[in-house]
Amino acid sequence: MLAELVVVAGAALLFGALVLLREVSDLRSRVRRVDWLLTRADVAVGEAGRASITVGGLQLVDHLLGTVARDGEADTDTAG
Repeated sequence: MLAELVVVAGAALLFGALVLLREVSDLRSRVRRVDWLLTRADVAVGEAGRASITVGGLQLVDHLLGTVARDGEADTDTAG
């Protein structure tokens, strides 16, 4: 009687361990995917910040050079 109970308990523990192993494997896969997505998002944010600074700087230089070249006259090519 006790031997059968030990066998059944062992089988139940083995099954539980397999289920837990499968869940851990799935979680690790999801964590790797999320880590990859967060890394890509961080890179994209950095690139957007650098592009924003570059565009802002280029617009400032264009504005300053345009003002100096035209001596403060309005640009005839712009709307308004």
